[in-house]
Amino acid sequence: MATAIALGQRPPQQQQQAQPAGIATMAGRVTDGATGEPVRRAVVTATTEGNNGRSRRAMTGDDGAFVIREMPKGKYWITAEKAGYVRGSYRGKSASSWGDAVDLAAEDNRTGLDVTMQKQAVITSRIVDEAGEPVEHASVQVLPVRTTRRGGSYSAMSDDKGEFRIAKLPPGGYRILASRLASRDELLTEKVDGRVTAEAPTYFPATTDINAAAIVRVSPGDERGAAEIRIQRSTVVNVSGRVTGENAADRSARLSLIPAAQASFGFRGPGGGGANIAPDGSFTFRNIRPGEYQIVVNQFDRGGPKVTDRTSITVGQTDVNGVTVTALAPLKVDGRLRADGEPPFTFNKPRVSIGSDQGFGGPGARAEVTEANLFTLNGVSRDKLTLNVEAGDGIIVKQIYAAGQPLQGLDIDFATTTGPLEVVLSNKPAKITGTIEGQASETPRTTIYAVLEDQPLRFENWRRKRTTLTSGTTAFTLSSLRPGAYRVAAFEETESSDATTDPAFWERFRDRTATVKVGENETGQVKVRLITAKEIDEN
Repeated sequence: MATAIALGQRPPQQQQQAQPAGIATMAGRVTDGATGEPVRRAVVTATTEGNNGRSRRAMTGDDGAFVIREMPKGKYWITAEKAGYVRGSYRGKSASSWGDAVDLAAEDNRTGLDVTMQKQAVITSRIVDEAGEPVEHASVQVLPVRTTRRGGSYSAMSDDKGEFRIAKLPPGGYRILASRLASRDELLTEKVDGRVTAEAPTYFPATTDINAAAIVRVSPGDERGAAEIRIQRSTVVNVSGRVTGENAADRSARLSLIPAAQASFGFRGPGGGGANIAPDGSFTFRNIRPGEYQIVVNQFDRGGPKVTDRTSITVGQTDVNGVTVTALAPLKVDGRLRADGEPPFTFNKPRVSIGSDQGFGGPGARAEVTEANLFTLNGVSRDKLTLNVEAGDGIIVKQIYAAGQPLQGLDIDFATTTGPLEVVLSNKPAKITGTIEGQASETPRTTIYAVLEDQPLRFENWRRKRTTLTSGTTAFTLSSLRPGAYRVAAFEETESSDATTDPAFWERFRDRTATVKVGENETGQVKVRLITAKEIDEN
């Protein structure tokens, strides 16, 4: 049975000499990022790759050193945790980052796997209602100004004095959001002069608008007491209507009311809700606050939810009645692949799929391609999705036609497009090579993005083509590109930031990017300046 042994009782050299044949060791030190002093009695964990990964642990000694013995070969992520600190990782740049993986071969004795930890920051405050009375059991979220779609918020419950304390915070800026716990149908509503109000999720110090929220900034080791948060009230109304269309009576269909700012990408604040469709097609969303929303119809089946309609509405100070939503069936889209040029080239066992670059619109769909290069996509969401064709190295999608009309790029809006599709393939891809300036040897990972210049300068478009470089690497290649004019950027990976989803962010760093135009079978060369993790988190 594998064991994890702490250093400090005997020198690491003696432990390595006792290592069984065919088994590896991992050793390093854990230090304080501000002082460089050793962090003693930190728990270091090495986790293997994959969903069923197993972990090995060790505890640091007085000198901050650790060794984990009897490690089978494989790829491992190393993290360190201790009370009073945020989690650290080997070559990681943030508390949410796993850092760089360590590829361990049999009988390796790896040293220098050092981890830097930052002291935690703490935010405390008090929640009161409109009368100044403490709110017990209020839900509190501390939201990083820069965070990922995958999460990143920190939460707590207020006590009987309305007070809360949230620890383990990395340094940075935060918004604080408080709300009294209640389901949407059980909100504490009041009706005065025909106007129904309810307590609203409130940002520090006393606003329901995320853009007006005060930002609390903390440094490592800070314990910041924010002034009290006074829960605000807002108008709430009902939104009702009827579902029509071929799938109106489908029992698997559900309705969601989504704030318009959330419908495209990212967290913008609380709101919205869900509703069932009654047998007669009617629906009601209750206790909805004023704002811009989308009603999304999802059909659920074994393949997951499929978007079958989106309807935009504006909610004001009075009930919204008579909304009509059309529930259509997911699409069946036929298409064919065609090789460009004369004589046409051949491609081997192509695969066609669609999906959303942003993770919305439900799961994607895949299609088998016949010997005649025909394909059918079943269960397609009526949403904007991206077409992908895998037909071998060096083969790209040159052009897509829908019902005979050329489309721009690889995105297809299936809310208005039903096909048939003709996908023209080319065996004359473009390539971009380049180097990164400002890349330090300790930079853990760098991601290079390329986007066609005629697309909006937004991060979701930058995921069209990318490559990730390991530490210390400065040269990169982006291959199998569609011909065109590209903008290229390089940034140090930071898993705690969503700055890169903000168009204004890219505009501020436009001078760090490079542009290049490449044609069929051409290779363009660029130099880009690294955008560091610190710059990303501070902007």
